[in-house]
Amino acid sequence: MTRRWALITTITVLTVALAFVVVQLVRGPDSGKEQAVKEQPGAGPAASKPAESDPADDKGDGSIPAGYLGTWSGAIDNAAGRSTRELVIQQGTVGRTVLSLTADGPLDNGGSYHCVFEAILTAEPSPDGPVEVGPSTVAVGEPMSSCTAGRPTTLTLLPDGSLRRENADSGEQLTYTKSD
Repeated sequence: MTRRWALITTITVLTVALAFVVVQLVRGPDSGKEQAVKEQPGAGPAASKPAESDPADDKGDGSIPAGYLGTWSGAIDNAAGRSTRELVIQQGTVGRTVLSLTADGPLDNGGSYHCVFEAILTAEPSPDGPVEVGPSTVAVGEPMSSCTAGRPTTLTLLPDGSLRRENADSGEQLTYTKSD
C-alpha cells in the first residue's frame, strides 16, 4: 500500500509540474512583465503604461496652459518613408496622463507600425510653459516590437504658434503644428 501511495504522489507532483510548464510556455517568457519599448520625439516609433485619469481632469481642472491644449501633428521622413505623429495634450495635474502620441508609418521590411504612447505631467508648469512630461509608455503597439517607450520630454510653444517636443536626455526634437 505504501508503494502505491508513493507512486500516486509522484505522478500527481509530475502532472502539476508539467501543467505549470505548459502554462508558462503558452503565456510566453515575458508574461507578468511590463514590456519596454522606445519612443523619442524626433526618431522612429515610440512608448508606456497609461496612468489612470482623474475625472477632474476631464472638466478642465489642471495646470497646463491653454495654448498647449489640443491636437498637434508632425511627421518624420526616413529611408522607409514618411511617418506621421499626432500629439494630443489634455488638461491634467501632476502625476496624471496629459500627453498621448499616435505614431504611424512604414517599416523597413515593407510592413507598417501603429503605436500609441502616453505620458504624465511631472511638474507644475508656469503660466506660459514649458510643460515637462515624464517617460512615455506604450498603450498600443502594432507590432509591439516596433514601439519603444520614450524618455522624459519638454513641450515648448514657439513664437510662430508651433509646438516643440524635446527629449530631455538627448536633445532630439520634433516640431508640431496645431491641428484643431
